[in-house]
Amino acid sequence: MRLTKLATVALVLALTGSAHAIDPKYLPPDTQAAITVNLKALLNSDLAKAKKDLVQQLKVGLQDKLAESPAKAYLDKAGFDLMRDLHSVTIATDGSQEDDSVFIAVEGNFNSEKLIETAREAARNEGEALKVSKAGSVTVFEIKKGEQKTIYAGLVSDSLLVAAPSREALNATIGRVNGGRVAGVKPALKSLLASTNPKQAISIVATGEAITKGMQKAPGGLGKGGGNLGFSAEDLDGITMSVTVARDVTLQVGIITKDEDSAKKIAAGANLGLLAVRGMIAQKAQEDAKVQPVVDIANTLRVTNQGVNVQLRGEVTQENLDRILAFLPRR
Repeated sequence: MRLTKLATVALVLALTGSAHAIDPKYLPPDTQAAITVNLKALLNSDLAKAKKDLVQQLKVGLQDKLAESPAKAYLDKAGFDLMRDLHSVTIATDGSQEDDSVFIAVEGNFNSEKLIETAREAARNEGEALKVSKAGSVTVFEIKKGEQKTIYAGLVSDSLLVAAPSREALNATIGRVNGGRVAGVKPALKSLLASTNPKQAISIVATGEAITKGMQKAPGGLGKGGGNLGFSAEDLDGITMSVTVARDVTLQVGIITKDEDSAKKIAAGANLGLLAVRGMIAQKAQEDAKVQPVVDIANTLRVTNQGVNVQLRGEVTQENLDRILAFLPRR
């Protein structure tokens, strides 16, 4: 059964702990793909602590960028500091390319009283562009984008702000978070989410349905028939990707196929591709010593397969990262 395959890859890829990168109850039932960026995990990593100057540069750059936006003044009034209070951002979709399918969950430390007060002030200043209302005990922000589109955001708790394309979708999430009997995500996505955890700086999951939708128009790629790759999106049950930052940076990609033959084909093709890439990079490194760290990174990449699962894993050591950063221009 397909669910059994997905459950298997979840066990193979999951690290210690049972928590997910994002709680499935936050997500709409039609979710087929989700990406979570966990700023807290990144900033709390040993690597970030060892690179305080770089983190400070990033913070200054972010503050400079925010200063160009009118949102900066409102964030300051709400007492919200992105580098201190933002924990993670998750963007979810049903796999289509429609803007109306996008759902966002922001986790962090929110001062609810200040945030609501600031939003009401912004609503008075911005007119019809922002409205503040209530859905039960939850404060709802209606943000108008252009003439036709409205985004509905809700401060579900002091640690969760969600944004949905419709009031109905927002109300459904509020119901799920508060324990109501509202439909949750499908088993296929839930199993993929089980392979993620809060220690990952970046987590991405996509079901086979999402992959098929996304690749239908791909020329000569993973669309129907697979082009020249020897496999297609229809051969896949799901994909997981993650970047974990500790002292070093670890990349992991998991592919769940519909049968073992597809897994073997994908693994064989990926290994041939790795050999070709390593050869090209090694040749380039002979011409330019700056490329050598990339050679070392490419040499850590490994593709393995077991049953219907294919896994790619690689690593960027702190030493290699130092060598790469040494060649980058300073601010």
